[in-house]
Amino acid sequence: MKYIVIGEPCVDLIHKTDGNVIHSYGGVLYSVISLSVLAAKKDDVICPVMNLGADEYDNITGILKKYPNINTEGIYKVAHPTRKVNLYYDLYNSGKSARMETSTEPTYTIDYKSIEKFLPEADAVLVNMISGVDITLDTLKSIRKNFGGFMHIDIHNLVMKTNPDGTREHTNLENWREWCSNTNTVQMNEFEVTTLSRSKKIEYEVIGEVLINMNANVTGIIITRGKNGVSGFTRQEKVFGNEKFFDLDKDDVSAVESPHFVDSTGCGDVFAASFTLDFSKNGNFRKSLHYATRIASFNTSLEGINELHKLR
Repeated sequence: MKYIVIGEPCVDLIHKTDGNVIHSYGGVLYSVISLSVLAAKKDDVICPVMNLGADEYDNITGILKKYPNINTEGIYKVAHPTRKVNLYYDLYNSGKSARMETSTEPTYTIDYKSIEKFLPEADAVLVNMISGVDITLDTLKSIRKNFGGFMHIDIHNLVMKTNPDGTREHTNLENWREWCSNTNTVQMNEFEVTTLSRSKKIEYEVIGEVLINMNANVTGIIITRGKNGVSGFTRQEKVFGNEKFFDLDKDDVSAVESPHFVDSTGCGDVFAASFTLDFSKNGNFRKSLHYATRIASFNTSLEGINELHKLR
């Protein structure tokens, strides 16, 4: 199978609670590499489509070329510098799992023409909104209109804004219904789902709007909850007496606690990749939730993209 992965790479500067700073490549690279590592069949091909700053182009493409099943033809060198992200983790082991980040400007948005030529041979598309401006809504709609295979989107930083000082904070998303309905499955974390809409603050309201009220062709919505696991929501037809109606079914999956916790960076990106891989092959929403949760949980025992090969 052929997988297209859309999103932005970045340079992560991870500030640990012990004062150490880890320099690592991150962003969509977590999805690209983990998908490459987990893909079992010889004919599985991963095709990242991204704009990549000239300052890091040779370094990042050099890393990706170490994986034989990654096709780098969709990586476009641009003049804009690669985005730098400072990640500050605090009190993770106390149960509060706080994270603050600052960011430089993202690189250029990927246009539809850069993606279009890879669609005819693709079986699945993963859209990971790493910067929040990776693609436009019009581009997402164009992909959905012209691609009949499986699509998964991680809302991610669509609900983040960057302040003048580089700090980032959650904000409401205009046209959130359209972002959530032009794909087969949708992923976001428990903070993003309550920030998504200006008026709907309860996750059941947001999810019900997409899966039931809009009658969209969406298979399911996934809410990731860090060390508390994930919740998967699907629409099910139910019968009460002579009346038929649609309701939400919820499947909670616990995280697999790692006895060797190192870092939670990239867990959502690894989850998105492993869910896309598994669901594209078997079409079983619940099974893929469990598979992706197990893989993302194991990722907490790894440090940076250089250790992703251990996911195998």
